[in-house]
Amino acid sequence: MGRRKKELADFHRDSIITIAETLFKKNGVDNTTMNDIAREAEYSKATLYVYFKNKEEIVNCIIFKSMKMLYDRIQTATQPGNDLFARYYVICNELTAYCDDYPLYFQTVLQEFNVDVNNEDTPMVFREIFELGEQINELIGTFFVDGIKQGVFRSDIKIPETVFMFWASLSGIILMAWKKQQYIEQAMNTTKKDFLKYSFDTLLNSILKEKQNV
Repeated sequence: MGRRKKELADFHRDSIITIAETLFKKNGVDNTTMNDIAREAEYSKATLYVYFKNKEEIVNCIIFKSMKMLYDRIQTATQPGNDLFARYYVICNELTAYCDDYPLYFQTVLQEFNVDVNNEDTPMVFREIFELGEQINELIGTFFVDGIKQGVFRSDIKIPETVFMFWASLSGIILMAWKKQQYIEQAMNTTKKDFLKYSFDTLLNSILKEKQNV
């Protein structure tokens, strides 16, 4: 009986999340209320609160789902058997695709996310997002370590700082290109794709042991 109840609860949670995601994309997170979600999902507002503490929890469930897809992509991209440069550009391209596919959540993920993972009152999804973010950082960190071992990256780079710097730089570049595509095309006389490639090349050159025409 317990298993059936859990399956039913998961079904209702997934249904609510699907409806909420549609409304968020259409109207924006700030302009969507719990009343809107309840009405569209054909639940009472009281029922909604049985499954979710508040709208923020629903948003973070969606973020976690999209981050899991991003993790899977980066995990595939950073397999040690692949060429180092190919791995780097796959990471860049997967982040770009993530922004294109989930622009709303891409921007949300970049916001400050402080959570006490040891607090029992912290919703599970918040802990899952934090832990998944750390796993993604670990994947990227391993990539940089491999680059140092192969003599491609400078041996003096600090791994945690470099991971954070690349996240900040790549995310900012990708987000700016997404928001300012028309400006890039008109003012720079180039395409968004070429601008991103130039930016990714320049960032990579900053840690190469020997500068290359990458």
